[in-house]
Amino acid sequence: MGTSTANVVEILALLILLQSVSSFCNGDNFNGSCIKTEREALVKFKSSLLNNSNSLPSWVGDDCCRWDGVTCDDINGHVVELVLSWASIMGNISLHLGNLSNLQYLDLSMKPSLAIHSLHFPSSLKYLNLSYVLLDKCDNWLQSINMLPSLLELDLWNCELSIIADVSHVNFTSLEVLNLGWNNFHSTIPRWLYNITKLQNLVLHSGPFRGSLSTDISNLKSLASLDADFNSLEGNIPNTLNRLCNLIELYLGYNKFSGEISGTFGNSSGCIKNSLENLYLLNNSFSGSIPDNLGQFKRLKFLSLSKNSFWGSIPVSIGQLYNLETLNFSKNSLHGKVSELHLLNLRSLIELSMGGNSLVFDIDPEWIPPFQLSSIDLSSCEVGPSFPQWLRTQKSIRFLEMSNASISDNIPDWFENISSNIVSLDLSYNQLFGTLPTFRKLNITYANEYRIILLKSNQFDGFLTCSHFDATILDISNNLLHGQIPQNLSEMMPSLQLLSLSNNYLNGTVPATLCRSGSLQILDLSNNHLSGRIPSCWGNLPSLTVIDFSSNMLSGDVPMSLGSQESLVSLHLQNNTLQGKIPMSLRNLESLETLDFSMNAFDGFIPSWIASYGENVQVYVKGIELEYTRTLRFLYSIDLSGNNFVGEIPQELMNLSGLQILNLSTNKLDGHIPWNIGKLSSLESLDLSENELSGSIPFSISDLNFLSHLNLSLNHLSGRIPKGNQLQTLDDKSIYIGNDGLCGPPLNNCSDDADELPKGHEKGGTRRKDDSEIVWFYGGMGMGFAAGFVGVCSILYFNDSRRCAWFGLVDRVYNKLWVTIAIKANQVKRKFLRNKLEGNA
Repeated sequence: MGTSTANVVEILALLILLQSVSSFCNGDNFNGSCIKTEREALVKFKSSLLNNSNSLPSWVGDDCCRWDGVTCDDINGHVVELVLSWASIMGNISLHLGNLSNLQYLDLSMKPSLAIHSLHFPSSLKYLNLSYVLLDKCDNWLQSINMLPSLLELDLWNCELSIIADVSHVNFTSLEVLNLGWNNFHSTIPRWLYNITKLQNLVLHSGPFRGSLSTDISNLKSLASLDADFNSLEGNIPNTLNRLCNLIELYLGYNKFSGEISGTFGNSSGCIKNSLENLYLLNNSFSGSIPDNLGQFKRLKFLSLSKNSFWGSIPVSIGQLYNLETLNFSKNSLHGKVSELHLLNLRSLIELSMGGNSLVFDIDPEWIPPFQLSSIDLSSCEVGPSFPQWLRTQKSIRFLEMSNASISDNIPDWFENISSNIVSLDLSYNQLFGTLPTFRKLNITYANEYRIILLKSNQFDGFLTCSHFDATILDISNNLLHGQIPQNLSEMMPSLQLLSLSNNYLNGTVPATLCRSGSLQILDLSNNHLSGRIPSCWGNLPSLTVIDFSSNMLSGDVPMSLGSQESLVSLHLQNNTLQGKIPMSLRNLESLETLDFSMNAFDGFIPSWIASYGENVQVYVKGIELEYTRTLRFLYSIDLSGNNFVGEIPQELMNLSGLQILNLSTNKLDGHIPWNIGKLSSLESLDLSENELSGSIPFSISDLNFLSHLNLSLNHLSGRIPKGNQLQTLDDKSIYIGNDGLCGPPLNNCSDDADELPKGHEKGGTRRKDDSEIVWFYGGMGMGFAAGFVGVCSILYFNDSRRCAWFGLVDRVYNKLWVTIAIKANQVKRKFLRNKLEGNA
């Protein structure tokens, strides 16, 4: 009986198979090995693309199953997969693939030039990837996808979607993977999303979504990974999250979450502690203490709570996370001691980051850690005063940051033994002393990586030798180094890109061999005792952007070859003894943004081409210590003070509408202040003091609405001081002192006939608008005076009585004027002596 039944089943199965083959071979629906209607659907799709003849070159012939990107079922010949992520297709199309009735896998990803404004898919679809396809004009995307009951994976990453309205009925009953990241939603997380109970992987990264994370998140019982980084989510993390017993990865970084996390991760009854491996909560506003029972999350591999406001001490239970590979508590408000108990069983640890806290590391010098770290950040923690001895066991260190770590010690000899893998070292802002450490050449594994060595602001002394370093970026500024800069520096460090030796006691000359450092970008030798001439070999450094030789004892001319550095952005030569004229070759520096030649002995005229770069020209401000790396984009100023420049202020400077600071003080400039100085609408500080400028102060200076510092003292200016706008707040008399012809607030009041500049000005130069009228006026007055004088003299010559009376009158007026002048002179002299005595007191 059993055998008979089995035979019947086998016969039925054979009949079904024969029927399928018959249907497959039917000439009405099948052509070779490709279904005719499906081929027609693919041809129609291709024809809708731009440049369709070249987009899919293999899509020719009758057998569509042989076309690139098309996969057919081996049995029935239906198209089941369409993968075109490799193809270069573009266009603005309606995607209607409903005729591909057996299609299960569709991948059109990585097509930023493909825009779809309407969608229609076969209900058989299980995998849909439209990432990097423009769907911003497709209003029906959600409704279309909601008609796919078999869909398992949906990827809509970076589709510029902006509409994510709620739907009345969600049909994503089978969906396991959903990626909505990197779009333009700017909305709350839709409530229907919390009803996709089979969801395992949810990506909301950079939605961006706002609002809170709903307590309904606990409905997603199958969720294994949640990525909601880089949104504007706020409020507390719902405690119901700890009920997700399958959650392995949780990424909530770079949001606005706040409050404590103890309710979610400090609850011992929650099952999340048994599954969670990756926990990223960095860059939020969380506060409170780190939960004591975090050590119960035994599966944790990556734990990052950095850039929050956590306070209190670090729980000792952290030391029990034996699977932990990354521990990052940096940039919080944590305090207290960290001992070897906090690190006791972290045998898998690779990255340790505690920097930016007030932690005190109290570790036994003899302790041998159970781990081999690759990255250590203890900056701004109290690690010292001794250099940590436990580091001698760490043979795999690549990144070591211990800046501002209260270390007052020399670097031990054993440090050289662990240096061969170090690609980044920052020991700045400590009190390290003794000679500079010696580094071994980089391990061959990391030979192509940059090596960064930052030792600035310590107390290293002795000589600088090339055997100390093999670096791409080297900063040993603000130490006590002396001696000469090695001549073979460029040979020993051929990949050098940044060299900063500023604020030391180095002497000798600037090595000409630096001109052979072909990769050099930033060179800072400022504030040393360097002397001699600047080398004239600056022609083969195509990447050089910054040169700072300021505050040395360099002499001679500025070399013409500096003008060949087309990438030069910042040039600092201030406070040396350089002389001569500014070379014309510098006008070729089209990328120049920062220029400081102040406090030298330059002479000649201020070149007009200095202003030919508009707002791109930028010069360092005299007397203000600012680092170019932090201020370059904010600083717009010109400082040529403290030189011997002569002539007038170039009219071209008035074209710099973005200029914020102009300092031409302590030169020998003459002529008038440009009439249109008010065009410098962004000016905040103007210093023209200690020159030989004359004439009136232009009324347009009152148009400088941002002006907060003004110094026009010690010139030959005259006339009425302009009023109005920002000038009303600049009421310090010292601004105008040393200009005897000036009057008006804040100085003495003007007489009724005081010279006052009219509101109109001549645009051709620094003359006032009525200068030509004044010339004609005085010319006519001269001729009239001559005629009158001849007439008077004729009368006096021929009339004796009138002649005697006239000269008697002249004598009386002369005596009266002489007495008046003598009295005034004595008064001024007494006042001057009194002020001098008061000043000395």
